Amino acid sequence: MTWDATTNPTPPGTCCQPTPIAPNGQHPDSHAIVEIPGTNSAIFGGDGGLMRSSGAFADISSQCTTYRGLNGADLALCQQLLSAVPTYLYNLNKGLSTIQFQSLSVAPDNYKHVQGGNQDNGTFETYSSLNWPQIIYGDGGQSGFSATNSSMRFNSFFGQNHDANFQNADPSKWVIISGPIVTSPEGSNFYAPIVADPNPANASTIFQGSQSVWRTQDWGGDQTFLETNCPEFTTPSNTPTCGDFVQIGPAGDTDLTMTTNGGTTRACTPGANCDLAAIARAPSDTGTLWVATNTGRVFISQNADAAAGSVTYTRLDTLPSATADPGRFVSGIYVDPANPNHAWISYSGYNFNTPSQPGHVFEVTYTPGTPDATWVSLDNPGGTPFPDFPATGIVRDSNGDLYVSNDFGVMMLANGSTSWATAGSGLPMVEVAGLTIVPGSRVLYAATHGRSAWKLTLP
Repeated sequence: MTWDATTNPTPPGTCCQPTPIAPNGQHPDSHAIVEIPGTNSAIFGGDGGLMRSSGAFADISSQCTTYRGLNGADLALCQQLLSAVPTYLYNLNKGLSTIQFQSLSVAPDNYKHVQGGNQDNGTFETYSSLNWPQIIYGDGGQSGFSATNSSMRFNSFFGQNHDANFQNADPSKWVIISGPIVTSPEGSNFYAPIVADPNPANASTIFQGSQSVWRTQDWGGDQTFLETNCPEFTTPSNTPTCGDFVQIGPAGDTDLTMTTNGGTTRACTPGANCDLAAIARAPSDTGTLWVATNTGRVFISQNADAAAGSVTYTRLDTLPSATADPGRFVSGIYVDPANPNHAWISYSGYNFNTPSQPGHVFEVTYTPGTPDATWVSLDNPGGTPFPDFPATGIVRDSNGDLYVSNDFGVMMLANGSTSWATAGSGLPMVEVAGLTIVPGSRVLYAATHGRSAWKLTLP
């Protein structure tokens, strides 16, 4: 099996198209510069890749008064800075794989239709070509499709800021849907977990994790209202009427990180970052939802589609047989498509931090009637063990092969094998932030930190 790059991640013009206001724009996050000897040109490195200046300069200081309305010392500084700027910046990214993908989502009607958020570069999509148009700007995080209508999308920026699109990612039709979450007192991870319900019966449902699980059952709200009142480009993200997400769980006790919901073990302490880390919906029914926190709390709900105040959770990591799981960041949950009470969970961090509870990969089975949950560590199945470094995501093939991403690539535990091995060949040695598997189409996608997106054709 060989990995194939699926993207030229910063197509010409992605971050640097000339405009009347910024004819020489490049990505604002710059990290490196080198002059080309014997010329007036330079090469710039930043979050948008590589750019080269033309070597000629123009005076565009008139923009300081025309567009910026400055005066006094600010005007003088602006005029000085814009008195000699490159006449053109050339994009040098063709052939480079530089973008930092957070994750990849796949359309339900076409496994070649993929979209993914890119740190500081927005969200892109492809139909299995090297051309990935940008469909929304910003600090791209998670993304998703409706299970029955690939024209319905969502994307997330940093924190609790999420948009929806009902019109096949038309760049002008993105609308804010997370106003209720943003204006709540809850915090979240920099990239909050957010998933579309994979069950066609709940195709308009999205789950998001801050400190509580939040849910919308109509893709964020009424399409006409949102497109009229909440367009992304003109609406503040903290507009509370933009979106209809609600907290799900017992009234007044939806926060899964606090002592009131699960006791003192692995609870949030003041000032600590212990928000929800992972959310996974079981595709086999309309009720089962797995949730985990940064501190290793793991919950299951079997009625996640019920009325918001009626949703209940069972905490699995405190049940009698749950003695092996580590109290560390849960980086991924993959629910068995055939059994909603059966899942595989990956953990970040190192065993050094939890020496009495080591492990990075676990198979978990919940028995509701007891209730109890068994946790089986898969780190050392008898042959080559899983190395002691952070696991970042987990998926399982329909043939039983298990894939776990980590800070250096992707590893596989083949069905029936006792040894972990590198999955495929050709993938750069790089952190893989997320895995997305499409068993029916025999493909596995990997989102990497700075080396773009990759695809592995499964046997």
